[in-house]
Amino acid sequence: MMESRAWSEKLEKGKCVIISGGVLEDEEFHRQILEGAEMVICADGGARHAKRLGIRPDMVMGDLDTLREEEIREWQEKKVELIKYPPAKDYTDTHLCLLKALELGYRNIVMIACLGDRIDHALANIFLLTIPQAREANVRICGPREELFLVKEETTLSGEKGELLSLFPLTEGASGIVTKGLAYQVPEGKFAFGACNGISNVFCEPEVKIAVGEGLLLAIRVRRE
Repeated sequence: MMESRAWSEKLEKGKCVIISGGVLEDEEFHRQILEGAEMVICADGGARHAKRLGIRPDMVMGDLDTLREEEIREWQEKKVELIKYPPAKDYTDTHLCLLKALELGYRNIVMIACLGDRIDHALANIFLLTIPQAREANVRICGPREELFLVKEETTLSGEKGELLSLFPLTEGASGIVTKGLAYQVPEGKFAFGACNGISNVFCEPEVKIAVGEGLLLAIRVRRE
């Protein structure tokens, strides 16, 4: 059984944070996410977010087409490892960072600045949760207003009554879904691909349990304004 804590909690040692190049709002929130991280990897322009947050990353990866030469030199002078890829490649910069974190043995990975004003980039980052290597780890996308992760077998969530939780199938279908502590049950315990009736469910208990038998189920926790 996997337990997922509230996304505002600080990371324990042994976890990796990946900073992508999307929108990064609420600097204090992201500093809390980064506090205690053992490894910080930036995807190209994510290095600018790191600088803004006062963080020295361990690695900066990607084609580095976003960073200016003086920015690259600055990180080199600070002994940050830069791994450059050609612009024509099979993976996005954030995908490369995730693969590197998994290759280094990290199984608790939080990705930030993954969402924003480009829906194609946001979707690409969300789909990274489904790659086979990531399914064997605890990988989350976190932001000030939402946290995204895959439900694997049985997942326990700690939260507050009234908190919003949306569920979406990411495969042809998801079945054998059982929930406890939510206001609305999943009809017949299954979602067909494209179903949107899992949106805006509500915590009616401080602890929620979700189990899925077959398929991939995306969970999105939403913080109320």
